[in-house]
Amino acid sequence: MSKKQFSQEQKLKILESAEKLGVRPAADIAGIHYTTVYEWRNQLKARGKKAFIEHQTAIPGRGIKQITPGQEQAVLKIWRDNAGFGPGQVRNQLRRQGITISIRTVRRIMQANGYQVPGKKKHNQSCQRFEATRPLALAQMDILEFFINKLKIYLILLLDDHSRFILGFRLLESTSVDAVIEVVAQAVDRYGKMEEILTDRGFVFYSWRGINRFEKFLQIQRIDHTHARPHHPQTLGKVEACNRRIKQELIDQHHFSNFHEAETAIGNWVEHYNYQRTHQGIGGLLVPAERFHGQADQVLSAIEKGIDITDCHGYTFSGIERSIMNLVLEPDGKITMYILGRPIILTGGADVTTAEPR
Repeated sequence: MSKKQFSQEQKLKILESAEKLGVRPAADIAGIHYTTVYEWRNQLKARGKKAFIEHQTAIPGRGIKQITPGQEQAVLKIWRDNAGFGPGQVRNQLRRQGITISIRTVRRIMQANGYQVPGKKKHNQSCQRFEATRPLALAQMDILEFFINKLKIYLILLLDDHSRFILGFRLLESTSVDAVIEVVAQAVDRYGKMEEILTDRGFVFYSWRGINRFEKFLQIQRIDHTHARPHHPQTLGKVEACNRRIKQELIDQHHFSNFHEAETAIGNWVEHYNYQRTHQGIGGLLVPAERFHGQADQVLSAIEKGIDITDCHGYTFSGIERSIMNLVLEPDGKITMYILGRPIILTGGADVTTAEPR
């Protein structure tokens, strides 16, 4: 399709034709893309007939931008695979494939296929955004409740603050301190020891009388435990946002027949979230695994060169363990090095002591 110019009167006639024939047939007759007809229809609805006809195009002679079938298919595939994405996220996901499409074009295609622009959220000016400076410096942990039929289910999520990488999850029919400890212990064994964990004051995380077994476990592991302020969920904003996303995109969209079906589906969602889904909170072009595994610069450089990183084995992180050395300065002045969660105490001289395994 070549670029075309239409007067406002001609646009109105095409819209009237679309009312009789349908949007796509009217667009084909006019030789334009169907998304253009939807865009004109929205303008007519917003301005009214008189203002629509009197409206003057801001950039005369620009013409209607061409949308190729390939662009349309690429946008719709990304959106179909990531139902919770907005136009900006779809555009960023396409850029990872070496495909550059303007956000306006992406929005036009999505809106013509049923995308509804969400209402703007009110931002609380008193909220201050914070972010850990490196992976495993801080993790956030929370529990999401939902129902499978009439059975109440609990989902524990452990999220790395810096990268938004989900370090671990557990689905339960009843909450327990043991399960919370196990999620943290497995994450430490697989990825390395986090220095601090932020939770609310739920009974599995916190005891108003002394300390509970989870707090004792963190003390033994030398992991600092920080609590969110009461009635202030913004402190746990990152893991709360992840909870909302998994609820909106998975839990609310599927009817799980049993516990194991839900557990499998959540595991698949977490895998996709960590390794394939771009995250607006870390710049929009990276997936959590790339930031967590220290590959951000490499990936961004490839994207800038137009390389399809989704088809490059060098940028595939699924299944890779986090092989790092995590150094932590202990309160007594000793330095402990963790290799895949196993502590090796550096006494300050040449002596190296391997801590007893748990």
